[in-house]
Amino acid sequence: MTWPEVRTAATQNRIIIIPVAAIEQHGYHLPVDMDNRGCFHVCAEAAKRRPDLFLNTPLLPYGFNEHNMEFPGTVSIRMQVFMDYVFDVARSYTRMGFRRILIINGHGSNQMLVNLVARRVVNETSALAMGLPYWTLSSESFNQELRESASPGGTAHACEYETSIYLALEPDAVDMSKAVMEMAPPWSKWIWTDLTAGSSDVHFVDNYSRYNTSGVEGDPTPATAEKGKKILEWTINNLIELGEDFSHIAIKPRRSQQHQPETDFDAHANASP
Repeated sequence: MTWPEVRTAATQNRIIIIPVAAIEQHGYHLPVDMDNRGCFHVCAEAAKRRPDLFLNTPLLPYGFNEHNMEFPGTVSIRMQVFMDYVFDVARSYTRMGFRRILIINGHGSNQMLVNLVARRVVNETSALAMGLPYWTLSSESFNQELRESASPGGTAHACEYETSIYLALEPDAVDMSKAVMEMAPPWSKWIWTDLTAGSSDVHFVDNYSRYNTSGVEGDPTPATAEKGKKILEWTINNLIELGEDFSHIAIKPRRSQQHQPETDFDAHANASP
């Protein structure tokens, strides 16, 4: 787009989608760009189908990834740097006149940081912002209709869910002969991680190299391209539905209920001559 086209788009109440993901190891069988490829595809496809509703930005490809740094191919951005960067990107769009920002995340460890960025956008600009991991848009349907891996724990990382997506997008880049099941340790009934079955309210991420050999957390062996295609369709359709809901949320003016005490300057200004 040219800058006049962007200016026009800002007058059309279109939602800015900012895809955010990561470069990190994904086991022996998946390329390191899994998070980027999956996240950007669903965002770009939703925007293609509904250009009246969305404007998709370029992908922000690096995320917070310290827990995987012992595995080659992983890139990590410091937490505060990541948050400041994503915020500056979002704020730039609000300065163009866009009033709704949707930050779609494709990497688990980014999510808490993305949530804080969305809150900061709302607090410090006149726009509304939301943060969302894209897998939540298809997790219910996936669990009910497709899932074969153990729950919870079977779809945590480089798993049935993620591998199916990559098989649907670029099957020649996936080597299923190297796919292995490696589950996280059974720490406790309170401590577990799973993308599509939700995560425990006890949030715990240990360094992978302490307990993991392959880089997989879960079970990729039941993955298929057919599952991936269904996952992607559910995700795209539900992203569009979310965008429609978001577009109808009114942006009302803020109203201060604070008591404003009279200052010395005010008292002097109001004094009788």
